Amino acid sequence: MSIVTNKQLLDHAKAGKYAVAAFNTNNLEYIQAIIEAAKELNAPVIVEAAQSEIDYMDGYAFTAIVRALAERKPIPVGIHLDHGPSYEEAVRCFRYGFTSVMYDGSALPLEDNIANTKKVVEAAHACGVSVEGEIGVIGQAEDGPEGPQNDNFGLADPDECERFVKETGVDCFAAAIGNAHGLYKKEPELRFDLLAEVEKRCQVPLVLHGGTGIPEADLRKAITMGVSKINFSTVMRKGCIETLTETLNSNPGELDLMKLLTPAKDKMKEIAKVHIRMCMSDGKAW
Repeated sequence: MSIVTNKQLLDHAKAGKYAVAAFNTNNLEYIQAIIEAAKELNAPVIVEAAQSEIDYMDGYAFTAIVRALAERKPIPVGIHLDHGPSYEEAVRCFRYGFTSVMYDGSALPLEDNIANTKKVVEAAHACGVSVEGEIGVIGQAEDGPEGPQNDNFGLADPDECERFVKETGVDCFAAAIGNAHGLYKKEPELRFDLLAEVEKRCQVPLVLHGGTGIPEADLRKAITMGVSKINFSTVMRKGCIETLTETLNSNPGELDLMKLLTPAKDKMKEIAKVHIRMCMSDGKAW
């Protein structure tokens, strides 16, 4: 197995009652850590990047590295655009060789989100690429003095979710259920009642953003309720930076970048393995 679409990955995951871990990345060591972790656990995995990360690496270089590393491993790997801001960015990623894209129109009025997402879906499906959309506002965990608020602001509306899926034809979508990006200042309170209603109405694989810091029990409960992809980013960056800082402080004058970067890469691989197991996808490669 090698490079596949997120539709292939998530349809398998939904049927098998597990989730595929998706990790953001922006350099070689990140990608090595993610793919090595998945290979050692015999797990499917998604390597993803946001527009800024793609620009940093160069999109062609990014997909070439993922393909070169993944095609020699007996696991299915998806290459995904995270939070794509526009139709043009999605098309750019088709050209780079991404197998899946997310168009994030969640901040727009529903009508505009549907119209834009539908346009991306039509182009993507013609190219054999799958599409993720978003309903509700998945903000930053640092919003507010104590983290994300627990009222109904920004939460997905089940009526809108149902209409969005039917009219756009997305392969999966992210619904805001109390999750947020970044480091939570207090334990997040996921709205499982809302998740149940969304899953019942939509019947497509669901995506949970902001996986860093959500308790494992909550992640696993969400998986049993239709979540088939969980995004992790901050936890990997935090582990990398902390380990690299320790290595630099312990090895003053060291000029071999490989010696300095290897402990950080190994730490990211360890973190990736922990979160793949949280998603219950270890041993699920097909």
